[in-house]
Order: sequence, then structure tokens, then C-alpha cells
Amino acid sequence: MPVFSYTARDSAGIKRTGSVDARSDAVAVTLLKNQGLFVVSLTEQRNSLIDEVLNFGGVPQGEVVNFTRQFSTMISSGLPISRALEVLAEQATNKNLQKVLLDCLRDVEGGASLSAAFSRYPNVFSETYQALVRAGESSGKMDQILLRLAETMEAERELTSKFKGAMIYPAIVFFAMIGVFVLMMVFVIPKLAAMYESLNIDLPIITKVMIGVSSFMQHNIIVLAILAAGVVLGIRYFFKTELGKQTKSYIDFALPVFGKINRQRDLVQFTRTLSLLISSAIPIVEALRIVSAVVENVVFKNAAVNASKAVEKGNSLSEFFKLEKSFPPLISQMASVGEETGKLDEVLEKVAHYYDGEVDHMVKGLSAALEPIILILLGGMVGVLIISIITPIYKITSAL
Repeated sequence: MPVFSYTARDSAGIKRTGSVDARSDAVAVTLLKNQGLFVVSLTEQRNSLIDEVLNFGGVPQGEVVNFTRQFSTMISSGLPISRALEVLAEQATNKNLQKVLLDCLRDVEGGASLSAAFSRYPNVFSETYQALVRAGESSGKMDQILLRLAETMEAERELTSKFKGAMIYPAIVFFAMIGVFVLMMVFVIPKLAAMYESLNIDLPIITKVMIGVSSFMQHNIIVLAILAAGVVLGIRYFFKTELGKQTKSYIDFALPVFGKINRQRDLVQFTRTLSLLISSAIPIVEALRIVSAVVENVVFKNAAVNASKAVEKGNSLSEFFKLEKSFPPLISQMASVGEETGKLDEVLEKVAHYYDGEVDHMVKGLSAALEPIILILLGGMVGVLIISIITPIYKITSAL
């Protein structure tokens, strides 16, 4: 909630200064008038540059998961929402989360609903989070919904953590290869080129190419660094556009080794989120709309939008899954069972659990699957360097 600094005078004409929390300047003036003060000036306080830098990191998902679990426990114990927020804000070790909770506490104490307070921080509390809190407010089962939400967020975080952990080794090897190549081109090849030039020998084509590349990199290293940074920033900007998002989604699914993992990981997020929303008594059309805003992959995002339109027209969800090529047959079959038994949320959760296990197995074998590719790339780079460097030396020794 914004904080306003004010200068005012009381009924006796004495000058007063201070600060007041309010949603707008008009509300701030009203609050001060109710205190018998006549406002002279009112200015909204802005965060300093240091505060902006400190807040840049945001709130880690792990902090949100811990807060959700503790919040659920406190509410189930009969603690009022405002008091629970106050206690958790005092206990928060993350300064950004503490600030968010204090702002939400002011909103709740000011008469706003908890879901409305959370909606001011979409980067911390996702649309799914907000929808589930609204469902908890209307059903009176806030503690149960929050506990289920915390378990779902924990499962998603664990899956993402496993995937990132499996990528550490390939990433280290890849960047080490780039580092070795740059060092060879900038420091080693120029010295060898000078030696070869002094001996006036006929160099192989591959060696001439390497020397040419080395000379270009050595004289344009700053330009190349700026160009590389520009390419990275340009790609990031492109992937934020609609065309870029679609392109990235199709690339994610088409990649060798990673494509299947990415597809099944997105299926887990889709089915698990939809199951959580339906189990919280959120209408399926609204649940699909929320899923479309939560999932990152454009393929499943569009599928969720189309599914909500199909269901709204009276079609069954299982029939849509059957016709949509993005979903495997298992999902349509299980959804049909869920619709017939009235336990669609439970069935979707089982599907999510199944694909979660599949992704877990594939991630565990990811390093083994990438090893041949890494060895081929590493061997190719080393082979090119050896041939380009050793061949001239062999000619020199043969001529002696």
C-alpha cells in the first residue's frame, strides 16, 4: 500500500507532519480529515535506488511455499488472517516477502479481501494462487486449499530442481569448451602463427583458417563481446514477443533428448494445476482459463483456451483432449473416466503423478543421454585444434 508524507495543521493551527498509509491520495486526505487535520501538502513516498536494487531479486518460490504451508497451519488453528500475516511477516527472513506480507496486512486491515491483497503482487502470488484463495474465502476451507496448494507448489519446485540439477554437468562442460576455445584463439594460436610465419613454411588450409579466425578474434574481441551480448539480449527480447513465444514452444518440443522431457513436464503442470483448481470447486471453464494464464508453453496455453471454449459450448473435456494432438491418448481416456465417475480432479492428479514419475526417470538418465553428444562435440573441437596445430609442426620436423 502506498505511503504518503503529509504536512497539515490541526484545529489550533499548529503544524503537523508525518506519514499515512492509504490506497490513494484522496483516501489519505480523508483519513487525515477524520483525525481533525487540515492537509497543506501530501506527497507519495518513493522507494530509493538502494531499495529498488534490494528488491530486484523478488521472492523465491521456496519462500512462498513455506509461507503457504505455515499460513495454512495458523488458519486451521483458528488464528485470524490478519494476525497470521503479522506473525509470518515478523518471522520472514526474506526482506521482499516481509514487505509484501506487511502490505497485504495493511490491505486486509483496511477492509480488503485476502485474494484482493494478494492480487497486487502477481509475481509472488500467481493467478492460480489468487483463484484458490478466492475459492477458500467463498467455501470456508482456506486452510485445506492452502495446504493442497503448498504441496502442489513443492512438487513443481522439486521437479524443476531435478531438471536444473541434471543440466549442471552438461552446462559446465559446454561453457568450459567455449572458454578453452577462446583462450586458444586469443593467446595460443597467435604465438604459433608468429612462429610459423618466421619459418616461412606452407601451412595446411585448416591451419590458415584457424589463424585467420584467431587474428579476427584478437583484433575485434570487444566488438565480438558486444555483438554476443546484443545477440543474447535480442534473443531474449524476441522470445518475449508472441511470435517468439510460439517459436520457443515448438523448439522446446522439437529438441532431441530435451523435447520429450519438456513436453511431459508441461503436461504435469497442466494436469496438476487443472486438478487443483477443480478440486477447489472452481468451475471447469474458469479453471481452464486460469491454466491458460499459468502454463508457459504456447501450445498448451492455446489448448487450454480452446478447451475452455469447447466446454463452454457444452462439449466434454475428454472429447477435446481426444481431438487435440498436443495431448497423448492417456489423458483423454483418463479424463473420460473422471467425467463418468465425477472424480475428474482425482483422475487428473493421478495422470500428473504418472507423468511426474516419467519425467523423473528421464531426467535421471539425461546425463547419460547427453554424454555421447558431449563427447562428440568435445572430441571434434580437440581434433580440429590438434590437426591445425600439430600438422605444421610435423612438417617442420620432417624437413629437418
